[in-house]
Amino acid sequence: MRTRWLIVGILVLATQAQAEEGRYEALPLAGADGGKGGGRALIVDTREGHVWVWSENELLNSPSGQRRYGSGFIYQGKLRPGTQPGEIIEQQSR
Repeated sequence: MRTRWLIVGILVLATQAQAEEGRYEALPLAGADGGKGGGRALIVDTREGHVWVWSENELLNSPSGQRRYGSGFIYQGKLRPGTQPGEIIEQQSR
């Protein structure tokens, strides 16, 4: 079931990306395995500034409440421009 939703999500993004060529950009993220990416990518909506991280190994909660690892998109928020180079726009503590 999860795989079906992942495929639907990818197809929706792919279809929209074809309709608006160049709108979505995917950038590989360096991982702990020597900077080879580790199955993660940053996806940026270049028109509206939304950002997601796609990962092959995220901790997911199923509808039954069980926790397991799998592929998933995590919405990071919407970018906004700063006023000067090097400015910290928003800081999140974890």
